Amino acid sequence: MGKLILLLCAWIVVFSPCCVQGEMREFKLPDGRSLNAEIVGYNAKLGLAELKREDGKRVSVKPDIFVEADQAYIKEWAAMDGFRNAASFKVVCKKELVEKWKEAEEGTVYYGDKGSAEKETVSESKFERYVYELNLENRNAFPLDGLTVEYRIFYEQGRSEKQGKVTVEEKTVPGSFDAVQLGPQEKKTLKTEPVVIHEQEFVGDYIYKHGDPEKVIGDVKGIWLRINAESPTGQTITRDVYEPASIEGKYKWPESVKPDAPKKKKGKKNV
Repeated sequence: MGKLILLLCAWIVVFSPCCVQGEMREFKLPDGRSLNAEIVGYNAKLGLAELKREDGKRVSVKPDIFVEADQAYIKEWAAMDGFRNAASFKVVCKKELVEKWKEAEEGTVYYGDKGSAEKETVSESKFERYVYELNLENRNAFPLDGLTVEYRIFYEQGRSEKQGKVTVEEKTVPGSFDAVQLGPQEKKTLKTEPVVIHEQEFVGDYIYKHGDPEKVIGDVKGIWLRINAESPTGQTITRDVYEPASIEGKYKWPESVKPDAPKKKKGKKNV
């Protein structure tokens, strides 16, 4: 058994970096000794589990050195590795501009030299409607059944004053797809609910009664996918995907989101 402990401490094998890590666990040996580590990979060909110890070092072991409960845990983790592994289950999110239009706003302009008031275009609003295309590809030799795909699209709408001050409101578009089925080597494309970005600029060299108006600005920041699968024992396994990757950690997952009412076009002018 001493050789086994030495093996745990010294044998490090490099595994695929795209595996998703498990949780820290106390793995027990039949003689009562244990090792605190998290499983970070499984090599099905060699039958080796890669564990990451508390000190950060990685070791590779045969699961059968542990007690039966830990062997079952490793077996279940390995069974779900085809879902966790980004190379085996490829997910690509692509932002797509599906529509854009302009709307002109009129206002009453008073001309002091003429002593008259006329209706003229004082501002122009630009709208862009985006969706995300979610491309799922199961590269495994087995199906991925009953997946739940949840998403949150993060975007900003704000106002920019001429003094340089910017006020931004963070907004979210939620959505989900239930019971997604992917056969072996199957590809599937899903499309999210749309998000509409509004930008507005004021035209002309007018003097406004209540001061200079604010410019409206907006931007789509990214999408966060949360894909859930069920393990053989009924445990929910979650995989998070971020596009772009830089939004990871920037936002919290909002559990309850009330989406904005769909933008209705008026006086549409295609551009």
